[in-house]
Amino acid sequence: MDQALLIGLAYKTSYEETMDSLIELEHLALALNIKTKDKVIQNAKEITPRTYIGSGKVAEVKTMISVLDINLVIFDDTLSPAQLKNLEKDLDVQVIDRSFLILSIFAERAQSKEAVLEVSLAQKMYLLPRLVGMSNSLSRQGGGSYNAKGPGETKLELDRRRLSNEITFIKRELEKIKEEKNISRKQRQKNRIPVVALVGYTNAGKSSIMNSLSSRLNHDSDPVLEKDMLFATLDTKAKRLQKDNHPPFILIDTVGFVSKLPHELIRSFESTLSDVIQADLLLHIVDGAYFNHRQIDTTRDVLKSIGADHIERLLVLTKKEIALTTPPIHEDYIFVSNRTGENIDEVINAIYGHIYKTSLIYLLKIPFHQGHIYNQLKENNTILETRYEEDGTYVKTILTPDQAILYGSYIISKSAS
Repeated sequence: MDQALLIGLAYKTSYEETMDSLIELEHLALALNIKTKDKVIQNAKEITPRTYIGSGKVAEVKTMISVLDINLVIFDDTLSPAQLKNLEKDLDVQVIDRSFLILSIFAERAQSKEAVLEVSLAQKMYLLPRLVGMSNSLSRQGGGSYNAKGPGETKLELDRRRLSNEITFIKRELEKIKEEKNISRKQRQKNRIPVVALVGYTNAGKSSIMNSLSSRLNHDSDPVLEKDMLFATLDTKAKRLQKDNHPPFILIDTVGFVSKLPHELIRSFESTLSDVIQADLLLHIVDGAYFNHRQIDTTRDVLKSIGADHIERLLVLTKKEIALTTPPIHEDYIFVSNRTGENIDEVINAIYGHIYKTSLIYLLKIPFHQGHIYNQLKENNTILETRYEEDGTYVKTILTPDQAILYGSYIISKSAS
């Protein structure tokens, strides 16, 4: 395993907050088989332009590198091209930052064509202004798993023109995928099926929630990968779910968030995150057993940055079966256990309460020769009463506003549900 030294700067943050961030950075590094030997925090009133940390701290770090046999230094914040170049020269080891580390994890995890393109675009956008600063880093022999894929493999033959051309090409390819997804989205809108998107911190239990809801609603597709791993999956998964005698909805599992996500990554994942922006309801999943309010704030910040903060949000805490205390949260939430199934039905009812809250009870008269209309209602809606008369079938049911338009010619009366 590569031996790393993690460095954080307590600048506009407390020492405790900086340490929490470094602990998270340690988990990120471990996801790429990088072992953390030690952590260093410098309290500072300002950032040193040349090396990010002060010259005295650079000298201290250089001594630690020698004593601890360090071959990699990871900074918790994004470094400028000049800072990368100066630090590698001063420390004489490979230096990377949090953004590069996260991008490398995404490169390891990406599987679908869309995810691979998005990660590649993010890497190249990150690398373009840093070619000079990272030249030593990319040319070092025997590099570890952190650069096994992506920019590290191309070494020094990379140049700005080539990168710019590749960025342009990838953007075109992603635009094609975006157009295809827009067609699919328009079809869903045409069919008037609401979308519920799972959002939250990486490894908070989004995939487990998706599997629990799918199982409870008798969805027979293969389960989504569940693994105790940061960014276990990057690919969007979508399932059409439906409670008995209720309208259907689309449930989408999206890429997890983490604090200090690289701006290049958010911009590159526009296609994937567009599913979140177009959602009718967000299920905000939070780890209830190892609760950290900063993770809720991070998710909110990312949602705001992509323009999704206006969408209605339902907070769901996971791992109730192993939680020792009730998390101190000053907003409504549902505490569930994916392992035991506790409160999963409550989540399903809450979903329907949010996405169909404008539904009303309608009385419809359906001619006998249009029995397929009645069958549609039985399959997709809650039938409250059915009465057969000489002139047709009278049905009392709950309809959404869109369905009320669709079945408008059959409606006789309506009332509040």
